[in-house]
Formats: sequence, structure tokens, C-alpha cells
Amino acid sequence: MTPEEEEGVIKKAYEFISKHGLEEAALLILYSVKPMAPLGGALGRFFLGPLIPFIGHREETIITAFEQPENIEKLIQMIETKRREDKERKKEEQRRAAEKKGPKTGFRRFWPF
Repeated sequence: MTPEEEEGVIKKAYEFISKHGLEEAALLILYSVKPMAPLGGALGRFFLGPLIPFIGHREETIITAFEQPENIEKLIQMIETKRREDKERKKEEQRRAAEKKGPKTGFRRFWPF
């Protein structure tokens, strides 16, 4: 498998995770599975080996890409970068909304919240 194909598989996995909002769950699973990635790849080939001709060769490329811990780390870094950007964007939107809202008036100015 070429490095370009590996990058494509990693990018597709990242897009799927971010599309469905599964960043936290994916990070939990990826950090847990990362140390045993080579073993998981071998077991995946063993159990899916007889089924690959029937279900297609896409699973073989996924197994090959993610049995290397470096590729799992790349996916983790992509997800964490997106989470950081989303957090900064959300904080900026909250700041803009607070500025737009203006000071409290009437009896609400005495309420602490």
C-alpha cells in the first residue's frame, strides 16, 4: 500500500468521524487500541480473510492502513486539531454574542446570572 493510499484511508476515516460527531468516542477508542494495532491487524486479517472476497477489498486496505500505530497517531492528531479549532470558534462566537447583547437593564442588572 502506498503512502498516498494510506493518507486517503485516514482522511476518509476522519471525514466519517467528523461528519457524525464521533470525535470523543473515536479518540477514546483510538488511544485504547493504538498499542495493540499490529496485533489487531493480524487478527482482523485472520477473521475477515475468508470473507474478503464476498465483502470487497476495501476492508483489507483499512486493516493495512490502521495496523501501523503511526497512522492511528495521524488520525488522532487530525481529530484533536479539529476539536481545538471548533472550541476556539465556539468561544469566539460566544464572545461576539456577549458583545452584541449589551449590558443588562432594568431589574436584571441585579441578578448575578
